[in-house]
Amino acid sequence: MDETALNVATQYVTEAEQRRAQQISLIAKLLGEEQAQARQVLTEIERTLAIARTHQALLLSFADEP
Repeated sequence: MDETALNVATQYVTEAEQRRAQQISLIAKLLGEEQAQARQVLTEIERTLAIARTHQALLLSFADEP
């Protein structure tokens, strides 16, 4: 298994988690339509995070294979 690929996948997860936290913080400061739009962005960030976590888990499963 390519350790670099796992490192990159882990970095993507970390960055997506940070973006998610920042977006949640932003949402708390907004009202009305701006907040609704920010929530839509959060949904996309969460989808991206789920994909990144799945990719990371797949790479980790390859590392466990003999």
